[in-house]
Amino acid sequence: MAQTAAHHAQNWDLRHEDFNDPSEPDLLYDVYAVMRERCPFAHTDTPFLSDVPGGAWVATRYADCLRIAQDWEHFSSNPAAGSADHVVGDLVVMVDPPRQQQLRRILNPYFSPARMKALRPQIAAETDSLIDGFITDGVGDLADVAWRQPGIVLFKYLLGIPTEEIGVCFELTDTALNGTAEQERLAAWAGLYQRVDALVATRSREPGGDDMIDVLLRGEIDGEKLAHVDVVGNAMLLVQAGLETTANAMSFAFHHLATHPGERDRMIAEPDLAPRAVEEMIRYAGSIHGLHRTVVKDVEVDGHTFRRGETVVVNFAAANRDESVFPGADHCVLDRRDNRHLGFGAGVHRCLGSNLARLEFQIGVERVLHRMPDFELRPGAEPEFHGNSITRGYRSIPVVFSPPRRNVGGVE
Repeated sequence: MAQTAAHHAQNWDLRHEDFNDPSEPDLLYDVYAVMRERCPFAHTDTPFLSDVPGGAWVATRYADCLRIAQDWEHFSSNPAAGSADHVVGDLVVMVDPPRQQQLRRILNPYFSPARMKALRPQIAAETDSLIDGFITDGVGDLADVAWRQPGIVLFKYLLGIPTEEIGVCFELTDTALNGTAEQERLAAWAGLYQRVDALVATRSREPGGDDMIDVLLRGEIDGEKLAHVDVVGNAMLLVQAGLETTANAMSFAFHHLATHPGERDRMIAEPDLAPRAVEEMIRYAGSIHGLHRTVVKDVEVDGHTFRRGETVVVNFAAANRDESVFPGADHCVLDRRDNRHLGFGAGVHRCLGSNLARLEFQIGVERVLHRMPDFELRPGAEPEFHGNSITRGYRSIPVVFSPPRRNVGGVE
């Protein structure tokens, strides 16, 4: 039997088995509601995949999460900020301005809305290819679409990974993020690093391409090219940030539509609803539960004083269920209009790939609704849920649907 929300709120641990129980889908958000009500900032002893000495404070209210995310001068994205330690290389998600802004200026044009929109045909084709693997059977697993589509797009089109290497890179990334043992995760990171490192070395000798690695290799700051370690590190970090977050959010959307046929049918009947519905499902699904910030100098927020060196977990998923900002926050309102959600963060570190994530999400949902409009959870088969201390999502969504009709010649 699951522990109560009030008990969990005393020392929130996202890795607790209760939060990976698909029969208790609302428990975690009940915990967040208690945490928001009790005090501005709760405390946890276990905020990350590996325990952090002293634990961390947790921000769950929308206004506090927004304030902290925007205040890089007090809350640094560098986990070693204010200490004698350091992070190797200049990584766009782990350095602060002005260096962070210089790196963003190199990458922002690549992730522009127009450039990402140009990928629509390729993303649709890759999504259809995944669906083709089971469409004629009338049964399938939509988690495969949710997880494989963003990975293929990242590795094949953004990084230019050779086709024969994509499967290995995907598995290494998944293990690095979700492996059960620290040694297993570290070994997977090392394997992925070796492959990306070799790719960057080859690409630096053979310039002329136009993917993200080429953009990083051509980029200059104050007249100097980026160091090799910076190119490799930023490529890996963008894969890490772009794969699991999008995949988790899309998996929630597929599960929600499979269990709410009225909303599934409404999205089919009202295709123009898709952009707002996608934004709402990003808000409602809340795949980001724990991005950390390091306090670099004492500061007071909402009556609480943070001390230099402390860690703060910015819980965007909890913020996106704050009733003071989103009326009916625990309901997925497909046509919600006032929706300034924090699904992509805020401030200088707002998600660099948000345009791509939205596009992948929308195309994934559109293609599934178009090709299997009556899909629903397969009777007797349980969805598989998985969460770590940062993100959460479905790893298996078994569905049934009416297979496409075929003519005598076997062609759809």
